[in-house]
Amino acid sequence: MAAKLFYTKGFLLLLFNFISTAALEKRFSDFKRCADEECSMLLCRGKAVRDFSGPDCRFLSFKKSETIYVYYKLSGRRADLWAGSVGSNFGYFPKDLLAVNHLYTDKELEVKAEV
Repeated sequence: MAAKLFYTKGFLLLLFNFISTAALEKRFSDFKRCADEECSMLLCRGKAVRDFSGPDCRFLSFKKSETIYVYYKLSGRRADLWAGSVGSNFGYFPKDLLAVNHLYTDKELEVKAEV
């Protein structure tokens, strides 16, 4: 019985380690650029230059001409993605799909991205 419990705990530990590693690999970048330390203030807003349908639920989908509000920009290995909202939907999108028409701040802080 003790051996079975030992192997079960070992399996669970390996499973947890695998899941943790997978979560880290799903992070797009280690850093992001924000207007404040919590990334809760807006950096800018703009209009979508074309329709975009994200490949998964982490991405923001939108139609051409919709207004997108940007809260942070990824920096480091994925500087091509920004994060923002359209209505109550929030997610990542390619920065090239946004024509910025208003800056809320020109101050950007680089903060460590959380998992």
